[in-house]
Formats: sequence, structure tokens, C-alpha cells
Amino acid sequence: SCREFTRAGSRAYCFAATVRKMCAEPGINRRLARIFTEIMKNVSMRQELAQLGGGAQALALQILGNAEDAADAVHDSIAKALGRPSAYDPTRGPLKPWFLRLVRNRCIDLLRRRRPHSDTVDELVEPSPGPEESFAEGQRDHLLKTALASLSSEQRQIVILRDYMDLSYADIANVLEIAPGTVMSRLHRARLALAKAYKSLDGDCHE
Repeated sequence: SCREFTRAGSRAYCFAATVRKMCAEPGINRRLARIFTEIMKNVSMRQELAQLGGGAQALALQILGNAEDAADAVHDSIAKALGRPSAYDPTRGPLKPWFLRLVRNRCIDLLRRRRPHSDTVDELVEPSPGPEESFAEGQRDHLLKTALASLSSEQRQIVILRDYMDLSYADIANVLEIAPGTVMSRLHRARLALAKAYKSLDGDCHE
């Protein structure tokens, strides 16, 4: 009815007047801006973390050697990041290395609590060769995964961060918490070890 419409309009007017009054109070605009900034930061972080999930899982798997534990570590790290979004300072670098460091630290915490399972790289990123793929490609994938599994945890981590996740040397230093100048030498040694392991496995296959 017209009376109900008038009553609803009056309530809307009163609400709008209240909002205008609130915004006129000293400091209210700053408080609202801070609230909205935190909300938008959380939404943006959630979207970016979703995109980083696969890479984080691969890194966790190389440290823990178990897919379920790796998934738990990534889940815990995401919950921690979203629970305290203000802990991430964008002026100090991108979200990616900051989050991967959270994941790595969580993995180390889990390792301290139990004896690590045998290392595996079977679930690392690349799917198993399908029927349409050639036998040679499948064999190369298998040899590469086996060679990677033979490296130390430290070597696997740095190879994954650089050659799979394409992080810069500075970002890798941030994730691993080492000096930037150390990254290049460690990566070089890790790649040499990987190449040596692969060549040895490949030679055994052709004997």
C-alpha cells in the first residue's frame, strides 16, 4: 500500500541520514577505508594463494615425501596466511616467495614431529604419461623423477623453486632463508647432481 511504501521510504531515508552522519564524524572515513582495505586484501590474497597451491604442494612433497602430509602443510599455511593477512608486507616483495617460505617452515615443523616417510616425486606436477604419449617420453619422465628423488632434500627444493616454479634468485633466497649469493652455487651443484644421476640411470637402461 501507499502507506507501507511511505514507511519503507522513510526507513531508507533515516538509514541514509545515519550513514551520512557517521561519515561526518572525525576519523570515520579513515576507519572505513582501513576496514575495506583489509577486506580487499584478504580477497586478493585468497585468489593468489589458490593459484599457488600446485607449486606449494610440489615443494612440500619434496620436503616431506608424503602427499597427505604435503597437502596438510599447504592447507595449514593457507589458513595461517588468511588468518593474518596483515603479516604479509607487499613492500618487502611478492606474495609468492613469502607464502612458499610459510609452507617450507610448516614442513620443517612437521618433520621435527615425526620420522619422514621415504622420499617420492611420483606426484610432482607432471601427470603420468597417457596412452597417446610415446614410450620414450614416458621413460624420460620416469628417469627424471627417479634422478630427482636421489638428490638431497636441499637440492630438490632449490631445483623445484628455480626450474619448476621459475622463482628469481632473490626470491629463492627469501624462501630458503639463505644469502642471495649462495643460491647460484647451490643451484649449480644441485643441477650437476641431477644430471649425473639422470645420466647414470639412462646408461643402466641402455645396457
